[in-house]
Amino acid sequence: MHTEAQHKYSGQKLRTDAPLDHAGNGENFAPTDLLATALGTCFLTVMGITAKEKGWPLDEIKLEIDKKMATQGPRKINSLFLQIEMPSSLSPHQLKVLQQATNDCPVLRNLKDSIKIKVHWNQVTNKKKTFLNFLPTNVFRETPQVTFFDAGVKEANGADVVIHHGSALSPPDDDDFEQYYVHHHQIDHNLVLDGTRTFTLLNPEWDEPHHVIYLNQKMGALQIPIDTYHRSVSGKEGSIVLNQAVRDSQFDPNKEFIPVSLRNRADLRKAKAAEPVFWIWDDEKIQRLNVENASSCNKKIKI
Repeated sequence: MHTEAQHKYSGQKLRTDAPLDHAGNGENFAPTDLLATALGTCFLTVMGITAKEKGWPLDEIKLEIDKKMATQGPRKINSLFLQIEMPSSLSPHQLKVLQQATNDCPVLRNLKDSIKIKVHWNQVTNKKKTFLNFLPTNVFRETPQVTFFDAGVKEANGADVVIHHGSALSPPDDDDFEQYYVHHHQIDHNLVLDGTRTFTLLNPEWDEPHHVIYLNQKMGALQIPIDTYHRSVSGKEGSIVLNQAVRDSQFDPNKEFIPVSLRNRADLRKAKAAEPVFWIWDDEKIQRLNVENASSCNKKIKI
């Protein structure tokens, strides 16, 4: 199932193997991988040529391609999804010119009428300092069996109660890929009323893009900033969470609660792969832990 091709003028060799799902060992590029790679490298080449012609310095461009094979009918490529990360040094005009240059990619011209091709552009930005906020609750009366506290959040204009029955996960997975919610016009303030709930937060723009919060009532309301991807899971006994939201004028519930899968999001997969920062309640205060000291912590933290 192995092949080897040699470039006539340079002598460079290129090897392939059949993929695991088609009688091969997946030890090298599959022939269809080369087709996808041809499209990606063609995009990079024409952008490099354009930048050189205009005298623009061009920093590193990162490109990732997700190839999907057809599940019915003859074996062929059904779709290619390109995620391109452009340098932060480019101006909006330069970025637009380089994006338009990819229309001159000859590989694209040959493929676009037979394969579904989608391109997602992203420009690198300077990482923002991570800032997580927990709004404390004001307990104004407490007895051995009853607690009275103020759950209000200043400027909140929306409230919802989310009940997990048992160890529920929200949102559910997309097969083998995690899914996350993200709000573009709503800031969440999640307060545990009963039980415990573990939140995972991802934000590629943060210097620390991956956070795990073991949230309980004593920690107060976890504030989830706009454009931060989040999911949660409850303990075995379930949990009840009150979310007091601050929504702007563009908030639309039909658009703000659509799960986002990691399947086609290389930036989120990269954020999830980063070492997590853990937040727990310990010694009557919120503790921020990295992987090393979380591993040695006496508390039961699943890493």
